[in-house]
Amino acid sequence: MTQLMPSLPELLTTWLPQQRWFPAKGRDVTLDRVGGIRLEDPAGRAELEVHIVAVSSGHRTDIISVPVSYHSSEVPELAGSLLGRAQHQQAGERWLYDGAADPVFVTAWLEMMREQSSSLDGHTHGVALGGFENWPPFTATVPAKLMKGEQSNTSVVVPVEPSQLIVKFYRVLAAGESPDVEVSAKLTAAGSRDVPATLGWVTGSWRDPSANDGGAWVTGHLSVLREFIPNSEDAWRTASAAALSSSEFTAEAEELGAVTGRIHRQLAEAFGSQPPTAAERAEFLESLGNRIRWAWKEARSYVGEYDEPLEYLLQQIADLEILPNLQRIHADYHLGQVLKSGSHGWMVLDFEGEPLRPAEERSVPDVPLRDVVGMLRSIDYAAGVAMVEGADGADGAAGSGFRDQQRRGLEAARWAATASEAFLRGYEKETGTQINRSDPLYLALWLDKALYEVVYEIRNRPAWIRVPVAAVRQILEQARKQAHGTSSQEENTVNKTPRPDPAPQNSGARNSTPEPALPAQPGAVVSPEAALPAEPQDAVVPAEPLDAVVPADTTAPVHRNPLPVSTDILQAVSEGRYYQPHAILGAHLDDQGLVTIRALRPLAKAVTAVTSAGRVDLAHEHNGIWVGTLPADRPGQVPDYRLEVTYDGLEPQLFDDPYRFLPSLGEIDLHLIGEGRHEKLWTVLGANLHHYKSVLGDIDGVSFAVWAPNAQSVRVKGDFNGWNGTLNAMRSLGGSGVWEIFIPDVQPGARYKYEILGSDGVWREKADPMAQGTEVPPLTGSRVVESTYSFQDAEWMEARAARDPHNAPMSVYEVHLGSWRLGLDYRQLAEQLAEYVTWQGFTHVEFMPVAEHPFGGSWGYQITSYFAPTARFGHPDDFRYLVDKLHQAGIGVILDWVPGHFPKDEWALAKFDGQTLYEHGDPLRGEQPDWGTLIFDYGRREVRNFLVANAIYWLEEFHIDGLRVDAVASMLYLDYSRPADQWRPNAFGGRENLEAISFLQEVNATAYRRVPGIVMIAEESTAFPGVTQPTSSGGLGFGLKWNMGWMHDTLEYMSEDPINRMYHHAKLTFSLVYAYTENFLLPISHDEVVHGKGSLLRKMPGDRWQQLANLRAYLAFQWAHPGKQLIFMGTEFGQEAEWSEQYGLDWYLTDTPQHKGVQLLVRQLNEIYVNTPALFDRDNEPAGFQWINENDGARNALSFIRYDHQGNPLVCIANFAGTPHENFRLGLPWAGEWVEALNTDAAEFGGSGVGNMGVVTAAEGACNGQPASATLTIPPLGVLYLKPKDV
Repeated sequence: MTQLMPSLPELLTTWLPQQRWFPAKGRDVTLDRVGGIRLEDPAGRAELEVHIVAVSSGHRTDIISVPVSYHSSEVPELAGSLLGRAQHQQAGERWLYDGAADPVFVTAWLEMMREQSSSLDGHTHGVALGGFENWPPFTATVPAKLMKGEQSNTSVVVPVEPSQLIVKFYRVLAAGESPDVEVSAKLTAAGSRDVPATLGWVTGSWRDPSANDGGAWVTGHLSVLREFIPNSEDAWRTASAAALSSSEFTAEAEELGAVTGRIHRQLAEAFGSQPPTAAERAEFLESLGNRIRWAWKEARSYVGEYDEPLEYLLQQIADLEILPNLQRIHADYHLGQVLKSGSHGWMVLDFEGEPLRPAEERSVPDVPLRDVVGMLRSIDYAAGVAMVEGADGADGAAGSGFRDQQRRGLEAARWAATASEAFLRGYEKETGTQINRSDPLYLALWLDKALYEVVYEIRNRPAWIRVPVAAVRQILEQARKQAHGTSSQEENTVNKTPRPDPAPQNSGARNSTPEPALPAQPGAVVSPEAALPAEPQDAVVPAEPLDAVVPADTTAPVHRNPLPVSTDILQAVSEGRYYQPHAILGAHLDDQGLVTIRALRPLAKAVTAVTSAGRVDLAHEHNGIWVGTLPADRPGQVPDYRLEVTYDGLEPQLFDDPYRFLPSLGEIDLHLIGEGRHEKLWTVLGANLHHYKSVLGDIDGVSFAVWAPNAQSVRVKGDFNGWNGTLNAMRSLGGSGVWEIFIPDVQPGARYKYEILGSDGVWREKADPMAQGTEVPPLTGSRVVESTYSFQDAEWMEARAARDPHNAPMSVYEVHLGSWRLGLDYRQLAEQLAEYVTWQGFTHVEFMPVAEHPFGGSWGYQITSYFAPTARFGHPDDFRYLVDKLHQAGIGVILDWVPGHFPKDEWALAKFDGQTLYEHGDPLRGEQPDWGTLIFDYGRREVRNFLVANAIYWLEEFHIDGLRVDAVASMLYLDYSRPADQWRPNAFGGRENLEAISFLQEVNATAYRRVPGIVMIAEESTAFPGVTQPTSSGGLGFGLKWNMGWMHDTLEYMSEDPINRMYHHAKLTFSLVYAYTENFLLPISHDEVVHGKGSLLRKMPGDRWQQLANLRAYLAFQWAHPGKQLIFMGTEFGQEAEWSEQYGLDWYLTDTPQHKGVQLLVRQLNEIYVNTPALFDRDNEPAGFQWINENDGARNALSFIRYDHQGNPLVCIANFAGTPHENFRLGLPWAGEWVEALNTDAAEFGGSGVGNMGVVTAAEGACNGQPASATLTIPPLGVLYLKPKDV
């Protein structure tokens, strides 16, 4: 089905994000087909395929399975599963459906398992189990019912004989054996009646997109077949309904406990059970502690200040020397994973493991106690229905609300305690074990699960937060009591302050402390808090007033003990290689109200912290790190301070501390960077000046921020720290990959670089990719830039926003700033260039790349600092001045922009953080062999963001009016300038670079949306369709495209001697065949006057007079042809020498009459052009052009008409023969006098003066398809423009 229109990838791009199971919702993705299957429908009703697709979104790649059935007519009953409609080139219209919902597909799938057949390529295998291979063949289409609402799979119920079936299609695939299939199959084979029987499965293979060579294949499960349990209900519904109605659930819970115990025993028999090794124990305990700490960071503000008991419990866990045996467990066990059937009893489902764990970790042996705790927490949640949903449905007077809440809480707590005790009783009977609910491991597993639930509810269901919060509080209260050696009879921790120096007592008896979440017996429940967390307003209020919670003496104890830090971390911080230096250095408040200040000041003799309240001497702690403590001025806040540092032989100096400041990037910034949507990226990354107020005085400084996700550590060095990066290590801002530091007192103009420690352990010195200024090449440092420039072009900008540049005059003068006139800086260019271009009459200038580039011979096309105007000609504000002066003169500014490739300089973007980052990681896609450069990874969101933001930066910050995008063809095609074996096809076997296409669409759409009135121009040399079509209809979204075909054809024609041109006449006219397929600009650029091609003048045949005449005629033909026009500097006066960036233009030629004549001609062409709407306002409408005679090749002549919207014409007649044409009869649109608006052979332009004395009279009488005609004299190698007189 590769001949579909729209194609399957296009349909999937729309359909996939709508599916619940799709793993990359809300992210930019690329699709790569990495495998597939074709099934046979014996009846021929449909074509059946499975597509295995790699979904890449940033750093993450998921493998998904998409079954598809193709029907020749609509299937109404599958309307809800329609992927889309498409047209096949031979087969006609096709309806594409989700195969998992199609009974025809399901039938073929079942038969593949029953037959245990394999695909022809050997990559797919069906497996039958439990006698399914002996079932009769599936010859007739089976009934199939799609189950709704599944999160990560798609299940289909098949009600057939002798047993109903359920087929589960895995949507997100993982290499290796699925725990769900492996476990349930083994339990079925062992004769378990506690799981639905597994009857078969399908395995498939696909290319591993993460493999370096791209050719490795991996295998995984695509689907599993089981018996369907009819008339069943999941245990969550059963339990929550019982809790809501306070119904008895004891018997069911005890049976569920017994089933759980049997499952654990069966798993141990099937997979083994053994004590953990020392390494396994250490890894288990470390992982458990890390999970608890991770969740606590987000949950703490909802649970309360329980840091002390939390740390106590974590220490208890870390000190455990013995763990229970490890074995396979369910690992995601809760009431929703169990079915209740009248005929089967409790049945356990879905052994896939915890969804958030990587697939390879879901089969790791674990403690069965984790499943027990998981089910107890689920029972607690079922009781929570009575608190959350019961409260929503309660009625009655407001005065009884508190009592109702209290009653519901007590009933729910009693129900949960009863059900939990019954569950444990059933489990203990079945396994012969006893669950110690005071054991640290039990408490920690309970806390781990409850904290995870808190985080989930914070993000998804705030109304339910009270349920897990109360469970967390209860565990931590118990831990607090254990830590202080108290029991509930000795001390009520709700209204008493814990002793500051606890002396823990050994509490070995099982019932010496209350149970963590479940009272020993139902009757022991005395408050709803015993089982269910209520929100503060719902809790039972203690008898004492709330003030009793706070001790009378709130003064923090004063001591000199700083927050402890291990020596290895201090060493790493002192060497500038710690990823989170702000966590160690700077000021940090402990729970006793004491502030620890650490400062890195190597070689200092003394360091003192100075606050508004006084001075604190710091002591040297380790390798240049100084430390001290002081009480907080205000509770919960660190004071404003400075560091007074004394070095040997110098007076004390006062410094601000970079490590006392919060990140300069906010959460929204980091989110947008991660999504690749920060359209003003330059305001948060790079070097940005900030101003802050503080108690001790105003603070000015610079925040440095850089994206380096693969780095181990990042430092910034520069003028401000003696180029010693160890003094200013940056902090990692988490998964965003951004590193940041704010350094006070850094001044504008300061030079700096980053030092980046790669994963290979090598430090690399790099210029800032986001630097807005640089040193003058060949120096490679970045500079801090502060712009103080105020534009004075408001009138231009207002008019630009209201103008449509695609249908307005655009005559472009292309300029290389360094060689237009040698030795000029930006401000000198502003005066001289603006004056010259105004006199010459061009509407726009186009600057060859201005962004910083180290090698001048690249002309700017090998950029190392995309956000910095080259320092060769001055400050960035000087470049703003140049743009501003041109605008004030009425001249637009277009900038050459190079997103197609970048150089391999080791100090710039290449392998920026030690690995491929900005460049594509595949050399066949990441290197440009023609130019020896690297290609951006357009599929990576952060890289696309870098480029899109760069485009917006030039348009918004410098008021640029348009971007000419360089080398678009090299971006569009994967095989661009590559041998057949040196490129890799896209996901669908094509040569198009789908990621680059998507990027170009994004940058164009964003630019036009944000900056009205600008124009995006593509230098694109192929017949790629839709370059200037809007992105909404699938186009690339450019405003204009360079017409390279016109340029090549016409230059080849002009290079021929006039006597031979008749044989090449089609090269002049062919461009009109496709002139309106895109919005074109006609370029005669720098590329045509370099590399031995000679100047435009020297491309012309004949003697010098003929060369100049040819040049004049060619330029007049260019100006009259549909499309905007561009010429390179020097062309306007007939530059003789080939252009070189090392030498200026031959301006002396303008003092000679012949070359001055060309210059005057171009000036006249521009004047006629801007004052003749027929030459520009219907550039993109076929009705604005009409041939008079395009077939007069024998005389090397052609003629045509351009019309404006009012029907006013301009007639162009070109004679490219070396002799004049006299008595030349020409058809004209109407009779009367026509003015000779232009004659390129006029004496003032250096011509021979042949013409028509300025006026032509047309008479009625058809000629050349026109109603009137005139007889003219057409000069040799000349072009005439005729306009009706008085129009």
